Amino acid sequence: MVSEDRDLVERVLAGDADAFTRLVRKYTRLGGALAFGVIGDYQLAEDILQDAFLKVYLNLESLRDPDRFRPWFCGIVRKQAIDVMRQLRGRVARAARLDDVEGFVADESDSPAQGLLRKEQRRKILREVRRLPPHDRLVLVLKHMEGLSYKEIAEVTHSSVSAVESRLFRARRALREKLSDSIRLDF
Repeated sequence: MVSEDRDLVERVLAGDADAFTRLVRKYTRLGGALAFGVIGDYQLAEDILQDAFLKVYLNLESLRDPDRFRPWFCGIVRKQAIDVMRQLRGRVARAARLDDVEGFVADESDSPAQGLLRKEQRRKILREVRRLPPHDRLVLVLKHMEGLSYKEIAEVTHSSVSAVESRLFRARRALREKLSDSIRLDF
C-alpha cells in the first residue's frame, strides 16, 4: 500500500492526471468517514472531502515523504473538518440526510418489512452516532465504518492507542445505553 501511494504521488507530480484519480478513488471512503466522524453531517462531509482533495492536489509537492501520503491526507481532511466545525459554531448545522448515506440501505434479500426495520434501525444508530462528542464519534466511525486498527486511528487522530481505546470504549458504552431498548449492538 505504501509503495503504491509513493508510485501514485510520484506519477501525479510528473503530470499524470489518472494517478490522481486513482488516489481520489483509493482515499474517498476513508476521507469521507473521517470528515463525517468530525462533523457528523454527511452532506458537509462530502463538501469537506472535495475541498481536502483540492488542497491535496495543490500542495502535493510539499509532501516530503510520499510513503506518508495516507497520514498526510488524513491530517488535511481532519483540519478541514475542524475548520468547518469552528465556522458552524453558534449556528445550527443542517441535519444529515441519513437515507443518502451509502451502505445504509436495506439488503436486497430482505422482505419489505425487514428492509424497513433495518433502515429504521440504521437511522437510529446514525442519529445517536451524530450526537456523540466529536472525538468519540470520530474513533467509532473510523473503527466500525472504515475498519481501521487502533494504531491507524491513533495515527489519523494524532493521539495514543490507549486514548483511542478509551474513546472507543466510551462511545460504544454511550451508544449501547441510548439504544439498549430498541437495538442490540454487537460491539
